[in-house]
Amino acid sequence: MTAAQPLEVHLPGRALTLDDVAELAAADELHRYELDEGNLLVMPPADAEHAAIITGLLVWLVTNGHDRNRVLSTPGVKISERSSGRSPDLVLLRRSVGRTVWIDPIDVALVVEIVSEGSKKLDRMVKPSEYAQVGIAHYWRVEGGEGLSPTVHMYTLGAGEDGEPAYIGHRAVLLDELLAGRPEGVI
Repeated sequence: MTAAQPLEVHLPGRALTLDDVAELAAADELHRYELDEGNLLVMPPADAEHAAIITGLLVWLVTNGHDRNRVLSTPGVKISERSSGRSPDLVLLRRSVGRTVWIDPIDVALVVEIVSEGSKKLDRMVKPSEYAQVGIAHYWRVEGGEGLSPTVHMYTLGAGEDGEPAYIGHRAVLLDELLAGRPEGVI
């Protein structure tokens, strides 16, 4: 087995922009990158179970009538114009967006995050708040655990107790049950 060659990166002496991260990602297809207020986050590639969940949900969305060109795995989604962007596990677009690295959140109908050991806080607390603030209508979080069946937690955008955008209307379904059919009221 050949070890991966180290990636030599030259970062600017300023806060990074979404354009900087797109350039970095183009040079490194192994990792996923996100930008949090100019700070670079580097995630390892998905493990086999994580990747299988992404694929299963992607196939399920397409099989249930969503255009295959609007269901994307690991795209970039803008959180702010230049300094913040996330790379969710899966998105369903409202419309085709052409050739772009960072998708405008107005074009995103659904974001799916699959929780892993290193992403619990981000996927449970930080990302839902960010996605709600930019107006993404639906957020699904897939939770698993040792010996537990993966569960899809589905949320819809509404107003929180403080009047700010927040995900409400929680519904949960076992991943296997979701993939076996089309539960009513799901996207």
